[in-house]
Amino acid sequence: MTQSAYDSIVIGGGSAGMAFATNAAKFGARILVIERAELGGTCVNRGCVPKKILWSAGQIARTTRAAAAQNIATKTAIDYQTLITKRDAHIADIRDIYAGNLGDAGVALVRGQAVIIDARTVDVGDTTYTANQIILACGGRPAEMDIPGAALLSNSNDVLGWTTRPDRITIIGGGYIGCEFAAIFHALGSDVTLIHNGPHLLDTFPEDLALHVQKGLAASGIRIRTDDGVTAVKRTRASLGYTCASGLTDTADAVVAAAGRTPNIDWLGQFAETLVVADSGALAISDRFETSQPGVYAIGDMADRLPLTPVATADGTALAHMLYGNGAEAVDLDLVATTTFVYPPAAFVGETSKETLRSGDLTPLAQNVLSDVDHNEAFYQINAEHDILRGAAIAAHGAEDIIAMAAALIAAKAPVTSLTKATPVHPSFAEEFFAEQPMQRR
Repeated sequence: MTQSAYDSIVIGGGSAGMAFATNAAKFGARILVIERAELGGTCVNRGCVPKKILWSAGQIARTTRAAAAQNIATKTAIDYQTLITKRDAHIADIRDIYAGNLGDAGVALVRGQAVIIDARTVDVGDTTYTANQIILACGGRPAEMDIPGAALLSNSNDVLGWTTRPDRITIIGGGYIGCEFAAIFHALGSDVTLIHNGPHLLDTFPEDLALHVQKGLAASGIRIRTDDGVTAVKRTRASLGYTCASGLTDTADAVVAAAGRTPNIDWLGQFAETLVVADSGALAISDRFETSQPGVYAIGDMADRLPLTPVATADGTALAHMLYGNGAEAVDLDLVATTTFVYPPAAFVGETSKETLRSGDLTPLAQNVLSDVDHNEAFYQINAEHDILRGAAIAAHGAEDIIAMAAALIAAKAPVTSLTKATPVHPSFAEEFFAEQPMQRR
């Protein structure tokens, strides 16, 4: 059965697809969204939103535990099952809002697996849909490990679906996802081991920032093994046993593979196999998001860009303006801030390979009173070239917000003197970051 034609068919109702669909509809375009699972994609259902709620709960647990250690509060535990129930109800509400947004915008929604027939035609079950363009926004999934016992591993989808918290967790992969899971579940009370095959964690982050985070994770009690990897997993009587390349053997209640993600290209049928793939594993695109097949576009995790929700949303919006509005440009990836939600969050933006103007480690004002942690939690690094701000790296409470201000200054090509023209609040991390010279350590 063939339905009426659309201006664009969007495959995927996540951040990128939703942004494109609602914005294109505002310009009067006839849009169809096809979604095989839940609206909201990875971010809402298996990524940013559920993770950030767990991270916030972990922050509460850390704070109360630290205060109890100083005899100024009563130690309490997080009820994990109640937390997950409330979190999932909140996520269901978000999905309902997304469905309402599509309806309000006049966007048609079809549930099911899309199979691309050609650059204008898509099948969903026994129904065929046609359009002038096809927009691929169907995201990605956790990459699978090719080791004996791989079926016993949990991935990020599994972790964010846990209704009970394992007491002992081993995480494979020291990227931002692995580090976040390690920090969060350790904060919530699990015994955590983190294994990474490189010389240090977060190897896509600026090295000084990455080493600072690694030191903080270790100081919190997380066991970290670098230059090693898990080579096999097996079921034991009451847990999982695993073997490392180094020869180490150990057990855990859960072993988590956090070793990257794979775009969902292979879900779309034989036509998708004709699309050129970039070295990243995502689809190669032009500066207008067009793939190697004219009329087929890719955004979000399907495209060879940064696999981050803000980029997906911005790119979906930009493509809608390119096709149906007054034109637009894709966001500059050099100005996209990146954050890993450990404790405290660690963020960076810009060209951190440039000359370091100044940097520092410092202890937050109240740490010695409210916590017995023997670690300078905060860190910053400011980079410049010819007295123009070019990059920044921060580890501090509120880093995810401060880095956005740094990105705005870098985008404006602000001189380094801009940092000292305003006077921040005292006492705060910001006065350290914006000071002309590093202040005396508190």
